[in-house]
Amino acid sequence: MKKTITRTVLATLVLLLSLTFSSYAQTYYNVYICGNKSVKLHMPEENTLANGDKVHWFDENDNAIGTPKTYNGTQGITDLEIPANLGVGLHTYKTRIESVAGCLGDPSLPYTIYKLPTKDLALTENRTAYCAQESNPTIKDATITATTTPLSPLPAGFEYAYTWSVTKNGAPFSPLSAIGSSDNSVTDVNKFTMTVKDPGTYVFTATVKYVKTLANTGVLVSEDTNGCVVSTTATQTITVTPKPSAPTISVVY
Repeated sequence: MKKTITRTVLATLVLLLSLTFSSYAQTYYNVYICGNKSVKLHMPEENTLANGDKVHWFDENDNAIGTPKTYNGTQGITDLEIPANLGVGLHTYKTRIESVAGCLGDPSLPYTIYKLPTKDLALTENRTAYCAQESNPTIKDATITATTTPLSPLPAGFEYAYTWSVTKNGAPFSPLSAIGSSDNSVTDVNKFTMTVKDPGTYVFTATVKYVKTLANTGVLVSEDTNGCVVSTTATQTITVTPKPSAPTISVVY
């Protein structure tokens, strides 16, 4: 009886551990595309084909894509071009070789492509002005919020990278650390808190792009080769005004 209980406990622990580890597992895809970018799928075994051999391509539902491509000795002749207007989401492809004698080989393993959604970036602020060296601790500083809005949720293994820029009185200003700091968020919301006390007019802009996480083993292919950078649709202006100097008192008679 004691051995039976021990075995049952061990089996339960193994099951719980396997469920725990599987809950952390993520699904990553072979290629991720963003923007109006077209790519080609190539079959390395093309080098082994004989003239007259055919290559069949299939989608996720095992439907044939176009007509079979006949090899004629030209490299890339059997490639499948993925159009730039590919719909957002997951797409799966397979290929099979048919010999010139009519023998059909086994299908390849599935190859996955995920089309990332387009996105917009907008800025908002909690105040448009504040006083330099504000004496009232409840009214100070300003926070500019960058919000990214994708057309659909992102797949696992992707996050955002933001870049802030600012001008002061019409001239580019740097370093940004001299006027405040970002919260370094990689989610759809990133905030920059402005703490500078130097009077002036500060105009903020920002950009955002897609980046893969370190765990994501896929390849990102973007139209601009840089994660499909998007800029803010409008700027945000924060005015820091000097506080009045301390007055003096005189008598009038």
